Amino acid sequence: MRLALTGRHVDVTPALRQLVTRRLAKLERLLNDHALSTQVVLDVEKRNFKTEITVHARGDNFITGKGSGTTWTQSVSAAAEKVMQ
Repeated sequence: MRLALTGRHVDVTPALRQLVTRRLAKLERLLNDHALSTQVVLDVEKRNFKTEITVHARGDNFITGKGSGTTWTQSVSAAAEKVMQ
């Protein structure tokens, strides 16, 4: 699965990239070979961290989840949980 990671108003550090990759590993196992690519957009507004995950699956299916929180861990976890539902 290809991963496109975009940061708006934030630098994407290797630690942040690793956090996103670990959270998406479970999703990749659930979808097996059906997930083609994933786009993750990270955004910061004041002290609110926002994450938007869009998964492109086979058959032109798109799964989207948005999450926010006071830390990157909360934000990415919330978005990943919404995608897995």
